[in-house]
Amino acid sequence: MTVKSSLTELEGAVLTEIAHRGNHTSFQVRRAFELSPSSSWSGSAGAVYPAIARLERAGLIDAKAGDSLRGTRYLSLTEAGHAALERWFTDTAAACTIGADPFRLRAGLWSTLTPARRRTVLEQMAAAVQGEMAKLEDRDDLDPVESIGNDLARAQQQMRLTWLQNALKNAARNENGRT
Repeated sequence: MTVKSSLTELEGAVLTEIAHRGNHTSFQVRRAFELSPSSSWSGSAGAVYPAIARLERAGLIDAKAGDSLRGTRYLSLTEAGHAALERWFTDTAAACTIGADPFRLRAGLWSTLTPARRRTVLEQMAAAVQGEMAKLEDRDDLDPVESIGNDLARAQQQMRLTWLQNALKNAARNENGRT
């Protein structure tokens, strides 16, 4: 049975940072997004504070004042927050959608390039994907939640590399007059 979540992806990720990743201040949560290897998450760093405020107003986050002079508040999930987070991460329909993928968005357009330009772009893409894969290898600094995400990112990059290698073989065959 599919359980429908009412959280956005950003809100679910914020709750995850607080509940499972040990980031208990707004600054720590924002910093986790800022340092994310995912460009869509790192680009969301500025949206974190408003999301935390929304989640607090909705009664999903509790914020307690700390002892610092900077006004640090320590965040935790309320019972409703834990329930909302579970609804979000068990929402199978939302979890299995394709989502935004910059590689997929551009891939179809590569076929519109001249054969020589297409080959160059495909070679550059393969090198870039290999560089991204290298960043994901042998990460012993990850917590159990992030480790699984890292494994999935590596698998996705490997599939992209395989696709690019096949596209390069097809491009070479086409350039040589074979179909």
